[in-house]
Amino acid sequence: MRWGAALVVPAVLVAGCASTRRVAPSTPTVSRETPGIATRPAPAPPAPALGMQTHRRIDVWERRLRVRPELRRETEESLARGASYMSDLCAILAEYGLPSSLALLPVVESGFWPNAKGRADERGLWQLRRATARRFGLVVNGHRDDRVNPERATRGAARYLRFLRARYGDWPLALAAYNAGEHRVDRALARDPDADFWRLADHGALPRTSREYVPRFLAVVRMTELGVFASSRPGCGTVALKRVPSPTRQVAQAAVPRPGASEAPVPW
Repeated sequence: MRWGAALVVPAVLVAGCASTRRVAPSTPTVSRETPGIATRPAPAPPAPALGMQTHRRIDVWERRLRVRPELRRETEESLARGASYMSDLCAILAEYGLPSSLALLPVVESGFWPNAKGRADERGLWQLRRATARRFGLVVNGHRDDRVNPERATRGAARYLRFLRARYGDWPLALAAYNAGEHRVDRALARDPDADFWRLADHGALPRTSREYVPRFLAVVRMTELGVFASSRPGCGTVALKRVPSPTRQVAQAAVPRPGASEAPVPW
């Protein structure tokens, strides 16, 4: 895979008590690709594409991204840094049956800094925690950390995202679990089994970070697909970014710190 020298530039987890409606069976199958990873054999039902999600919380974030100069500039700089990674990320996500729009998740996770560090042991473009990375097939030890290798990290993140989509049945809940951890989402669903992400968010049943993380990401997807940002253009399915000259800084903190973090194709 063609990663080249990463642009050097300026810029959860254990399943707890869960709703029987959304959570995988207690006796899952085991993936052939990554031993020890539980999967749900039945595919999740179809859901709206990420860019087609609608909710007032997404509209609020779209408005913020349009009118707040610093927030818009930060997002466009992240998108520009991601240009050199985008085709490879999209190709890997396609291998796992995932929508290309997920290639934009590092915008809100790490600002597309490959060496980004979060506040709770997260590393890399996808801000995977050590335990999550190992759970989904990555090597993290004193000699090697796959989380800072863009290709390996993307494969680990793709396995995790596909697992979460199959587990929760839609992308907003899956993304909330990616951000806050499965246990947090499971606890919220145990109190309100029929709720979707938006109802849980409106009732304050999820952490504030997650309540903002999901609509912010979906707003970034919507605006990128609409070509609102200067660094976006059609391609890579619905997502592609223009390459820009490499800035000079090397390492930055993750753009949105988050708590730590099936192998069957998942419809989206």
